[in-house]
Amino acid sequence: MLNLSLKQAVAQMVMPRLDGDLLEDPRYVLQAQALVQEGIGGFILFGGSVANTPKRLQELQAAAEIPLLIASDVERGLGQQLAGGTRFPSQRAVASAVNRRSKSDGELLDRMLDAVRVETRAAGIHAVFSPVVDVNNNPDNPIICTRAFGDEPGVVEWFGSRYINRLQKPSGRGRLALLACAKHFPGHGDTDQDSHSVLPVIRADRQRLNRIELPPFREAVKDSVGMVMVAHLLVPALDPEKPTTFSKKTVTALLREGMEFNGLIVSDALDMGALAGAYSQEEIAVRAAEAGMDILLHPSDARLTIDAVVSAVEQGRLTRQHIDESVARIMAAKTTLGLLDKPSPVAAIDYGKHATITRELSRKALRILPGGKKLIPIPAKAGVACFILDDDNNTESGNAFIHAMHQQFSNLSFLVLTPGYDMPESLALDSILAAEFSVLAVFSKISASKGHSGLTDKLRTMAIKLLQNTQQANGKSILISFDSPYLLDRFVEADVRIAAYDRMDEIQQAAASLLTGE
Repeated sequence: MLNLSLKQAVAQMVMPRLDGDLLEDPRYVLQAQALVQEGIGGFILFGGSVANTPKRLQELQAAAEIPLLIASDVERGLGQQLAGGTRFPSQRAVASAVNRRSKSDGELLDRMLDAVRVETRAAGIHAVFSPVVDVNNNPDNPIICTRAFGDEPGVVEWFGSRYINRLQKPSGRGRLALLACAKHFPGHGDTDQDSHSVLPVIRADRQRLNRIELPPFREAVKDSVGMVMVAHLLVPALDPEKPTTFSKKTVTALLREGMEFNGLIVSDALDMGALAGAYSQEEIAVRAAEAGMDILLHPSDARLTIDAVVSAVEQGRLTRQHIDESVARIMAAKTTLGLLDKPSPVAAIDYGKHATITRELSRKALRILPGGKKLIPIPAKAGVACFILDDDNNTESGNAFIHAMHQQFSNLSFLVLTPGYDMPESLALDSILAAEFSVLAVFSKISASKGHSGLTDKLRTMAIKLLQNTQQANGKSILISFDSPYLLDRFVEADVRIAAYDRMDEIQQAAASLLTGE
């Protein structure tokens, strides 16, 4: 065990935010370097580029007495965070694209995960907060939704296991290239609330939890997942008094001891509204450590967090042994990742090859709901009225789809509709009357603190009106959801409904090609 002071030991447990885009600002770099010199254990990285960020991370590593553990949210590949990295489809889109019984599909999935692993480690990132193994069994879930593999435990278990084993593929000499993370324990799927804003309540009984929510986490532990992230939830069946983040019954008794998990237990971001609205920064940190967290993630103030935990030890709320056990697990992870070894040269990365994998997955991810295939393909010369409905007031969300549609159809009109736009009914009706097909492309981003994953009432009313007008004009209607697949259930009026599961450009382009049968 390293001979660390109490403050140095606690600092190893704290993982604040690092903004990659700001690492070109000398003032920001000085702030990050100060934390490194004070012994911070690592950072969670947001943003940056493959051109510059790896160099800046190396510079921070050079200033660290103990190597930094760099983690990042790359659920959808390195391109989700770093410009120039490859962006892959959402987990739900991947689950749609990959037939679990197909050898070739399994190989495609492995190639994708190999690409994520290679790109991520080359960027200087060692731990990925992926996969999401929540079972998304609430259609109104505002924050998990397409981030999950699906709403069936067996599907989530299979894909979660595949992700973990491939991302953590051994690199030789008993080392791993990456640590994966199963999240959000004990399951954030069965709620219509977002823990970025409020404390969601999971009302399932223990029997239901053991049948639905917990199996993917048990499987992840069997697969030797390196980390498990604990969600900010209230789950009365596990602990009626404390949020999961503060619950020793949930974190230590169930996960650490009951499931015999020996890896790193990580909190969800400690500055999220689920806790921050009711507790001080200091109390959040101490209670999370008391429950059994090894890593205190994304605190509002790293120094305040360190000081609070140090004071808790000095006052007897926590023991030094408790801290040392967490630090031992952190150091074991850093050793397993080879962070204490001599750095190996980074091989050249074929980003073009990885982009080909993205396009293949995008093409295969699209799903036409039963009953609609007979209307596709649409003749290239047919009149098409295309409506982009964006729930987030972003008039550019469907640009890739519009551009691809222009390439596919010679007689195309389009109109962008948002909640902040009062649609002239005559304008929409003129477009519909002049066309044989109406295509409604729906965008409703799954994002933190938004509060819903469907459509606002105003936009939903617009969509229904468009579908009704198309029917009255004896046209055919096609509705594509580029985000939540569940909102398709609310538009049974459409002649064809297509789930795309992701809004990335490659999927938008694939959707336009699907309409012409390519």
